[in-house]
Amino acid sequence: MKHFFVLLAVFIVFVSCEKEADNVYSLELIDGSPVVTGSENGLMWYIDDPENPNTKLNMLTYVKAEELCSNMDYAGFTDWRLPTIYELRTLVAGFEDLEKGGRCKVSSECLAMSCLYQGQDSESDYPCANKDAEILQGPGPEGCYFDEVWRTYCGKYWSSSKLKNYTPESTFQLDFSDPAILSALSGGSTNVGFARCVR
Repeated sequence: MKHFFVLLAVFIVFVSCEKEADNVYSLELIDGSPVVTGSENGLMWYIDDPENPNTKLNMLTYVKAEELCSNMDYAGFTDWRLPTIYELRTLVAGFEDLEKGGRCKVSSECLAMSCLYQGQDSESDYPCANKDAEILQGPGPEGCYFDEVWRTYCGKYWSSSKLKNYTPESTFQLDFSDPAILSALSGGSTNVGFARCVR
């Protein structure tokens, strides 16, 4: 019986260690500029001033979004970039399928079109998209599906993750308003999204 309790205690410790820590985001000022940092992944995210009408966070083509981040000199840092789709998923709150570890299989290791549909329960099931009638029910501003620390700009955000084996070149976006992971053509001027730069 003593051995049983020892094994049970070891199993409980093992299972608790396997559970991923929750990522807690906090808003802070660095060099006089607001940034958001994540406790678990250690990433620092650009955040605009919502009172500034000339904000840099406008809807941009992929090329312009990539240029914005790579040329950014903000909060004393110049190593800003577009986040991967996996990094964007760490920001999702209020929609479990898209949260990190959720049913949606799109990740840094799964970037094919088929990844959007893996794990379907039926043909009408979309693990990477909200197909329900209700929208804008997340915890963020205006019901956005990210933490309330993100003060504005609900919508589609570009990732740096390209759709594999797909022509013409397409890039994954994460829509925090509906919510969904989708792909959009990287070139041209018709597909736009926000740029949430990270370092």
